[in-house]
Formats: sequence, structure tokens, C-alpha cells
Amino acid sequence: MTRHSQNDDAWQRVFDEPSLGLLAALERDGFASVSAEQLKQIGRREPRLMAKFDTSSERPNIFKRHALTIFPIENGRYVIFPDQRQTSYFRVQDELAALLPERYRSETFLPRFDSYPRNQHFSETQAIDFAYISKLLQTFVEDDALLLTLRGRLRSGDFAFTLPDGRAQVQVSGVQIEIDSGYESDRAIYLIEAKIGKRDDFHIRQLLYPYLEWSRRSRKAVVPILLIYSNGVYYFFQFEFQQRFGEMRVVKKRCYALEDAPRLHVHLANWLRRIPAEDEPKFPVPQADDLDTVVETTHAVADGKTSKTEIAESFEFDERQGDYYANAAAYLGLLERQQHGFVLSEAGARFVGMASRNERSAYVLECLLKRPIFHDLLGQLCAKSTESLFAAPLSPDDVPPQEIVRIILRHRPPLNETTANRRVATIRSWIRWVFKNCDVI
Repeated sequence: MTRHSQNDDAWQRVFDEPSLGLLAALERDGFASVSAEQLKQIGRREPRLMAKFDTSSERPNIFKRHALTIFPIENGRYVIFPDQRQTSYFRVQDELAALLPERYRSETFLPRFDSYPRNQHFSETQAIDFAYISKLLQTFVEDDALLLTLRGRLRSGDFAFTLPDGRAQVQVSGVQIEIDSGYESDRAIYLIEAKIGKRDDFHIRQLLYPYLEWSRRSRKAVVPILLIYSNGVYYFFQFEFQQRFGEMRVVKKRCYALEDAPRLHVHLANWLRRIPAEDEPKFPVPQADDLDTVVETTHAVADGKTSKTEIAESFEFDERQGDYYANAAAYLGLLERQQHGFVLSEAGARFVGMASRNERSAYVLECLLKRPIFHDLLGQLCAKSTESLFAAPLSPDDVPPQEIVRIILRHRPPLNETTANRRVATIRSWIRWVFKNCDVI
């Protein structure tokens, strides 16, 4: 079922306007332009809200149907063009899944700073600043001589890029560029785009425009870096832009737990005996694949983002996902749903105050084991390992999908098999989270 947002309706009005003829221009020229004034008058919505899709899932339906993207080209003017391969967005989810955290010990004693959050819950700026203070950033880029020289919004000069089909070159002049942080040394300028919480993908404009701007201004190497901070872990990606539009190559990637053990040691059989299953909660079987984002959602509610809309805006996904992730946190007992939105439960209030990543991992595992679906599933994994003649290592994929469906239906009998099958991806993803964040024996 196609879902409609205010942006969907606003953009449909714009594309339906005969005087603009956007689809005809796209067919004829390979691109079309539109002004902020036209978006406001015809779309009847603020242009800044209509033209900002930082993840591919945020695109309006008409953009998805025609594989379109949008870039600012002047102050108050945008270009729309086809991007059949979706090269405007770089997919990071697969890259994130493959990275295992390593421990990093700060060169500075961080707790001496009263502004250092004891629960390691950072804003984007704090995540960057403490990466710098601890020398984690310098370690990643292998350059000790960094100085903070850029931060915030600025107006670009003039630069250009060629559209994906090669039919036209777009001139950009005087657009607003936002740089989360820029560091400079004698040899390079490092441009950082920071995110709190994981994303499936991100819009390359956020690094491409600063890269093109500073490549024009400086003879030094310009190094674009994506920093993602989620549940006490830093993910760094260093990119290199190629000549063709949208071609980004990951030059280097690392994952660090700052001043914390990256993995919890778990003897699963002992945990299963110690923590009995309780009743399944009243909340839906989770449909929110990334458990770290469930943790970050709990922190977002603690920060006052109580509605599904506010939660969705925090992580740049749609309202439906905002609801899914908040319900998943409630399923674990970390949130409660009230008439006006979500609030922390007593357990959630304790959880967001936990100082160490391992302490949080242990609590999440305990919450999972109290849920009959996960207690059964992890129990089966443990049994498969002990039954093996050679005591094969536990693997999160040892239980087949059809068995997971059977376990779901046993504990949630009102669900039908079709719905249970749709929940398998989340259940398996959460089990993989346990094995990624815990040394399970």
C-alpha cells in the first residue's frame, strides 16, 4: 500500500501544474528546474521541507516512481533530474553490518570534563568534538596536526557537476552548504558529516557540495568523511569522489568503542537458566530491524522527542518507521505509550542512565530473554550447539526462517502466517545484534 505524506501531496500539485511542465522538461532536456517561490505557491508547503530528502526513503512518491532526485543550484532554485541508479544516495547499511567495533583508549582522561556525558549519549557536535579531544579522529585519518577551521552554514562559490546521464552540466552558485565540522592540517582538509543513529543510506549532496566547494578553494587534498555514532560506537567512512556523478568509493572504514569494551562476554546457557521467559508484552512483535536504533530511539524520547513524527525526524525516516521503532522499544519495556505519545518507562529511565555500552548490552539481552519468542529462539541455538558432536560455534543463522515463524505463532496465536513471515527479518536481525555485540559461548 502506497502511503501519502504532506510532501507527497505538495509535490503532486507541483508536477500536475501545466505551467511548469516538469515531466515534459525531464523527457525533453533530461532535467527541470523549479524555484522555491513556485514550490511554496503551488505546493503550498515550505520549500525547505519539500526539497530536503536526506535518505532515499524520505523521497516523495512521485520521485520514487520516476527515479528522480533534487539538488539546490542557486539561492531559492533547484534542479530535478533522473537518477536511475540512485547514485544520489550512498548505501551504508551493508557497510555498517560488516564492521566490528574495536576498543579505543582516549589519550585524554575524558571524565575530567563535566560536559562529557557519562552515559555516552552525544549530540552530533559532541560526537565530533569528543572524537577530536580523545584523538580518535586523528587516529582514523592518520594525521595528528588537525585544527578545527570550519563549522556551520556558509554560501558556496561557483562550481559544477555533470548529470548522471551525461547530457548536461549543472552550474551551482551561492547555495547554502552546511558542514558539521571541518579540520585542516598542512596536508589536507577533512570535511565531516555526522549522524546520530544508523541510516540505510545518506544523500551524497551533504558531502559532495562541501567537497566541490573546498576543492575549488584549496590545493590541499579534500577528504570527505561520514561519522555515524550509535549506541556508544563510532563508525567512520572515508570517501573518494570519482569523475562521474555519484561515484563514491570507500577508501577506509573503521568502527570504535570509545573507552569501553566493545563486546559483552555471555555464557548463553547460564543466561537462559538465570532469566526465565515472562508473558509476551501487549506491544506488537517488532518490525524495526536495527536494534541500535531502538536504543537510540529510547534516548530520543528521553530528550523530549515523544511523537512518532519527532522520532522519525531524528533518524531521517518516515513516520511509519518512527512508530515501528518506538513500539519496538516499548516491546522491550523501555518505553510506554500514552495518549500524547511515548514516554520512558521506569526501566527505560534506568537504561538511558547506564554509563557503559556493555551494561546496556547486558540489559538489552536480559529484556530479550524475558520475551518468550527470543527465549525460545536463543534456547534452540544453544541446544543446537551443545548437541553438536564437535561443539560447533553458535551462529545466529542456525535456526531456519520457518522455525522462527513457528515460534512466533506459538507465542502470538492471533497472528497469521503471512504477518509472522514479515516479522522474521527483524527477529533474525536482533539475534545477529546479540552475536555482534556479545562474545556468545
